[in-house]
Amino acid sequence: MAHPNKGKIMTVLGPVEPDAIGITQMHEHMIIDFLAVGLDAQGSHAAAVAGADSVGIDWFEPISLSNYYAVRRNPFLLKEAMQLLDVDLVTAALQDYRKAGGSCVVEVTPIGVGRNPGMLRKMSEATGLHVVMGTGFYVRDFQPPEFATMDEEAIADVILKDIEEGAGSPAVRPGIVGEIGMAWPMHPQEIKALRAAAKAQQRTGLGLSIHPGRDVQAPLEAIRIVEEAGGDPTRTIICHLDRTIFETKDFLSLAKTGCYCEQDLFGWETRHYPLSDIDMPNDAIRVDNIMALADAGHLDQVLVSHDVDSKLRLKPYGGEGYQHIIENVIPVMRRKGLSQADIDRIMIENPRRVLTIS
Repeated sequence: MAHPNKGKIMTVLGPVEPDAIGITQMHEHMIIDFLAVGLDAQGSHAAAVAGADSVGIDWFEPISLSNYYAVRRNPFLLKEAMQLLDVDLVTAALQDYRKAGGSCVVEVTPIGVGRNPGMLRKMSEATGLHVVMGTGFYVRDFQPPEFATMDEEAIADVILKDIEEGAGSPAVRPGIVGEIGMAWPMHPQEIKALRAAAKAQQRTGLGLSIHPGRDVQAPLEAIRIVEEAGGDPTRTIICHLDRTIFETKDFLSLAKTGCYCEQDLFGWETRHYPLSDIDMPNDAIRVDNIMALADAGHLDQVLVSHDVDSKLRLKPYGGEGYQHIIENVIPVMRRKGLSQADIDRIMIENPRRVLTIS
């Protein structure tokens, strides 16, 4: 079915023309609750949960200077770090982003992980920012139990209804499908949900954002599933590449599929990553990866963001905030040789293109 707002971008306040959108962070969270399913059900986060058992920090203690470093390395140490629900805190952080020159935030919290359409609308109204809400489902841990007996068409219908009718009162309509969550190895229910999301992408013209499993094979396998289900790789974003692939050859192999290549953990400057045994790159290396994609002719497929998902990432708690890329990463991009036109492609033109309903 053709989307009634083809050629526009759907925000939580309604459709806008693409040129209304300026600097955009493509993968953020404004409201998210990783404890929606409880700690015992966190199969996809098992490594971090297990690591929390041996540190000796009380799950219920507040974030403080004495525990900040440990909790920044592994947010699963503290209950407070696992829930981003403070609307006043986030609204203030978003206002800092707007003052720095930000225009749009793509909020990709999936259904079942605390997505709150009404609060997103209120924060958009309070800050003057364009906010694009996601739809779809995360990894199996967070999927509704009825998915076990639903086929992909039935799941696609759930996503399509969300897109067509919106959620909440007044209804808020999604402007992107995702983030769709995948573990590694992929669970059959996750494959089914991704196939359903690809069908929703194809039928509505919205972009598709995928959280791949933590393995170098996962991004290409996700694209294969999207293609097989009838989706469009050139309208698909593979997220979290900063913790998934590490060699230039693998970035280029993925880019050759035509998908958008998103590094969205800017601001995470520690080598340590609690969810898998990797060496996390710092922001300078992330920019080097962008340069390699640009040199190979793939700059139009580059997207960036922070994936803010905890108080720890916000300034009052010692974090970098939603404005970190604008204030601290763009100067590194310039220093490493990207022109202002290149930066505008990454920060404005590429987001506009994938968010514009086709």
